Amino acid sequence: MREMLSLNFGSTKLSFDEYYSNGVYHPDLNSAQKRQFVGEKGSYKLNCRLSPLKMTLRARSLISDKVLYSALIKSFGFSTTRTQAALSKHRSHGNITTLRSAQDLSAFLRQEARYPLFVKPTVGSGSVGSALITSYDEGLDEIIMANGSQAPVSDFAETVAKDYGSGFLLQDAVAQHPDLSDVIGQAVGTLRIATVFAEDGAPHVLYALWKIPSPDAMSDNYWQSGSMIAELDATTGEIQQCRRGAGPSREEVLTHPVSGRAFRGLKIPHWDKVIEITTQAHQLYPNFGVFGWDIAVTEDGPLIIECNANPHHMLYQLATGRGIYNEDFAPVLDQVIDRSKRLLSELTAERKEEKKKH
Repeated sequence: MREMLSLNFGSTKLSFDEYYSNGVYHPDLNSAQKRQFVGEKGSYKLNCRLSPLKMTLRARSLISDKVLYSALIKSFGFSTTRTQAALSKHRSHGNITTLRSAQDLSAFLRQEARYPLFVKPTVGSGSVGSALITSYDEGLDEIIMANGSQAPVSDFAETVAKDYGSGFLLQDAVAQHPDLSDVIGQAVGTLRIATVFAEDGAPHVLYALWKIPSPDAMSDNYWQSGSMIAELDATTGEIQQCRRGAGPSREEVLTHPVSGRAFRGLKIPHWDKVIEITTQAHQLYPNFGVFGWDIAVTEDGPLIIECNANPHHMLYQLATGRGIYNEDFAPVLDQVIDRSKRLLSELTAERKEEKKKH
């Protein structure tokens, strides 16, 4: 209890449930190693040191907006998802079809949609509200989900309009690289690539993970029952280990529960391009010291699904059993923090000079 209180009120901000879910209670960890773990609040606090709000606040709203950010990076030549339509009560979306109501959404799903569709809220995280729609049954007037469930079009549209009327996307479903589908099935398992901007003036990959969906899930949210997460070698894209669950129920998974394929030693296709697209896209926002990228790997190469200005480093901790501030990462993170402090100081001085001129 004394240890839990210390970590909860310390800089790591590790709550009591996070102490257990991250396995910090394990007797193999010494006190120094336990202080390397962060909770959700501690992760946010670390990210704010890496990317100070005074220097990045204005850009965060754009990055978190899935429609605008996808349009932005696409204009710079980066591969990303294609949006067929967007639901919003007030907003328009240029040449993207805008749906205003449940009736508009129902009509689109019946007449215009090109299936399969991946649908999700415009703003949010953790795959909340997302679903993979494989087809439309005209006879039953129902949409069919990837997990086999079906829903009347009007009921689905009414629920979406009620819960996500401020923004909901309908996108082309991504066709995962066959080498990955052979292992985990058709549901896309995105890569989580964390990049940091260090003192050498270029972004680098800090860590890389593969979020593997549960066999009956439509998305790769790790907190869904049965979902797995694999640690990747950041240089080669080779799986080092794969885990499932949290706390006392966390276990290593050697083979996929359906395909039977072994995880260890498997390499992610197009790995060089994965590194290239994430590090180059990070350079669009050099004031950010850290980004977490969700990347889908197709047969033609990687696609940027989302960019996270506040990546949850607990994913890394759950995948590896190590704290994010471990002896390998701490020197790198400290360099990024020092760089951000210097940039913020320079920016503050520039703003003061501008005020003097006016």
